[in-house]
Amino acid sequence: MKIREQLTFEPLKIIHNTLDDALLREGRRTIWGDLSPGKEGLERAELNQIPYTYGLFIQSKDGKAVDSLTGGVGRMAGSPADRYGQLELRAAVDAFLIGAGTLRADWTVGAPFEQELIERRRREKGDDAPLNVFFSASGDFPADAPVFQQPEIKTALFVTGTAADKVADLRKSTPDVTVVGTESPLREMWRELWRRGIMTIGFEGGPRLMGLALNERLVHELLLTHSPQLLGGTGPSFADTESPLEGTRVEPIFLGLDASSNLLFERSRVIYD
Repeated sequence: MKIREQLTFEPLKIIHNTLDDALLREGRRTIWGDLSPGKEGLERAELNQIPYTYGLFIQSKDGKAVDSLTGGVGRMAGSPADRYGQLELRAAVDAFLIGAGTLRADWTVGAPFEQELIERRRREKGDDAPLNVFFSASGDFPADAPVFQQPEIKTALFVTGTAADKVADLRKSTPDVTVVGTESPLREMWRELWRRGIMTIGFEGGPRLMGLALNERLVHELLLTHSPQLLGGTGPSFADTESPLEGTRVEPIFLGLDASSNLLFERSRVIYD
């Protein structure tokens, strides 16, 4: 696996932290700190038989999220600190799940880490990369995405029954293709991953996919990067979700400021009343 150059990293200015966090206390390079699952969320995940899930998101001040193909605050157009935070999450979880739109936008998906994070994952997980899980209701995946050319990176595709006729072709990209129902496809996918022994998921979706996951109560923590950009462009926002998330709120765990670019990193528990 080719290792990209080490990302420029400056310690965050910690504004708020409710955890006695060994990683931060030791001065180690980290955006989110110790990503061990919270006790209450872990109990809820085990009760529901779904993996403990970290939802990863970046947005501008007006709530917009734009992928790197169209510019704006997209992950690949972000700062090294933001990119490090995404890679750090990949170092910590059993599976990293994105939608097909994010896969089309971010072609670095798959080979996840710089050297320090590879070594951290090898110590803690015993391998170099999480299972990469891609979801598309229609089965519209970019077959030429680099991740499919890396046999050392395990990938799994999930589609709904409306794309069942595409399964044979999709298995040319990876043999691991699963069809889920159309009524609650995300919940079925989370439970299938749980049955496979996946205990933690890093989930980076667009606002609509993230909204659906929150509506299904599948997300236990949110890892948000707030960009100083005022207008994020024409992309979607959380306001575009199809239905209000009634009875859902967040409780901040950690706030950190990247002094170089004024990015605000927020880690919060998701609470479902």
